[in-house]
Formats: sequence, structure tokens, C-alpha cells
Amino acid sequence: MPTIHEKRIKEGFPKQRLVVLPPTVVERCRSMPIVSNLYVTDIGAYASAAHHYVERQHGIAAAVLIYCLSGRGLIEIDNTIQKIHPGQFVIIPPSTPHIYQADQKDPWSICWIHFTGAHTQALSDSLKLTVQNPFLYVPDTRIMRDAFENVYACLNYHYSDAGLLAMTSELLRLFSLAKLHQGFPGAQRQSAEKRVVSTLAFMEQHLHMPLTLDEMAAHSGQSLPYFTRLFRQRTNQSPMAYFIQLKIRKACELLDETDSSIREIASQLGYDDPYYFSRIFKKTQGCSPAAYRRSVKG
Repeated sequence: MPTIHEKRIKEGFPKQRLVVLPPTVVERCRSMPIVSNLYVTDIGAYASAAHHYVERQHGIAAAVLIYCLSGRGLIEIDNTIQKIHPGQFVIIPPSTPHIYQADQKDPWSICWIHFTGAHTQALSDSLKLTVQNPFLYVPDTRIMRDAFENVYACLNYHYSDAGLLAMTSELLRLFSLAKLHQGFPGAQRQSAEKRVVSTLAFMEQHLHMPLTLDEMAAHSGQSLPYFTRLFRQRTNQSPMAYFIQLKIRKACELLDETDSSIREIASQLGYDDPYYFSRIFKKTQGCSPAAYRRSVKG
């Protein structure tokens, strides 16, 4: 990996923030229910970290999360060098050799977390991250910065049991936000992503209509195969399955909050046949509309 400057600094930057949990606290995390599944061991943030350079020939026992807020950097993992730009989200698995460093001309500002626990690998799997591809692009830096601050704030509670439990909860929330707001790094892909997001809102606004897959793709301005692929990447569901889920969620609200008949609710959601609506509802919700209404209204 090319070095950017002879001067190298691992930490000690102006206005840096850094917390290393004491060994006794880490041991408590390891033994606490729920917390033991996923917890922080170290956390920090460096602003405009000129000459930042870290090399770990054997990795570390914890996984390493780095999120770039601004500036640029480089990361080498599995003999592959990746340029890092704002919005880049990286998880380096435990015991994985790696090098990372700030760009000389435009040094990065990053927040980072070392984390471990019984669910560390399951977390990477859920985000579809591997040693060969440990990167996500999460363009909304404000959301990610705020999520990081929420994790960091939990360590101000003197490592109480409640504070450590909150730490785990906020860490999980950070990862879920990264998945939810994941985007695409290229300008063309970002534009396509915005169109998919627009289609989600379009679906919400047309629950009263029997939208077709062709109509959804036409609204997004993309070919049907490309739209379907991007939509599944965004939601882990097909467009039609997602639309049906929205309709059934709205049906649950109407069954709970109104006295409308099942036929009337079906009609409001674009189903001319109430029996077909009931079959779809039962398949999605696990019970009939009438049974659901009885369960929520007693």
C-alpha cells in the first residue's frame, strides 16, 4: 500500500474523542445477557486527521467499524486497496490484517467503533459484508453521525448496567440505520436509488389502487428488470410483496380504528373481491381480518 507521508500518527489528534472501556467493564459486558451479544470495546472520532495511519498485521480480536464523514482515505483489506470517501461505511472482521490511512491532501474525518460479542458474525452476515467486500455506502452522514453520538453518549453513564444495555441497543440501531439508508456510490446509481425511494412514497400514496409492477417501474423511470433488482436490494423484498405488505398494514389500522366492514376495507385498498382480500390478509398476517379485529378489539 502506498504511504502518503513519512509522518504517521495512530492517535492523538486535536479535538479527538476516544474511549477505551476498562477490562473490568468489558468482562461485565461479556457476562451480561443481551449485552454479551454485541458491545463496544473502544470508540472514537477524529476530525481532519492529518497523517492518520494504522497498520495491524494480524488484525485485532474485535471487529472494526469506520465511517467517513468527510475527506478521503485508503483502506487495505485482504490485499485489496479501497479509496474511502464521505459516506463510506466499513467493517473489518476480527483477526483480519488491515491498514488504513488518511489522504495527504484531504485527510478524512471519521468516527469509529471496535465491537465484539456472540452476534458479531451474524451482524456482518445480515449486512451482507465479507472480508472480500466489507463496504457499504451510506450517503446521509448526518444520520450516521447522530447514531454514532447516541452510542457514544451511552458510555457517559459510568458503565452502569442500564448504560451498557443502552449502548448495545444504540449500536444495533446504528447498524440498522446503515442498512436502511444504504445507497450506491456512483452518480448514476444514486439517481436510480432516489427513484426507488420515490416509488416507495408512490406506493404509500396509492394504497387504494391495484398498482401493477409495470406501473411501479414506469413511475421510477427504469426498466422493469433493473427496477425490480434495485428495489429488492433496497428492501429485501419484491416490489409487489412490499406493496401488499403496505396494504395489509393499512388494513390492520382500519380494522382496529374503524367500524368499516371487511368488504368496505377491501374496497378502500383496491380489492374488488373481499374474499381474495381475506386470503391475502390471512397469508400475510397469519389470521383472517375478522379474527384480527376480534384480537385487537377484544
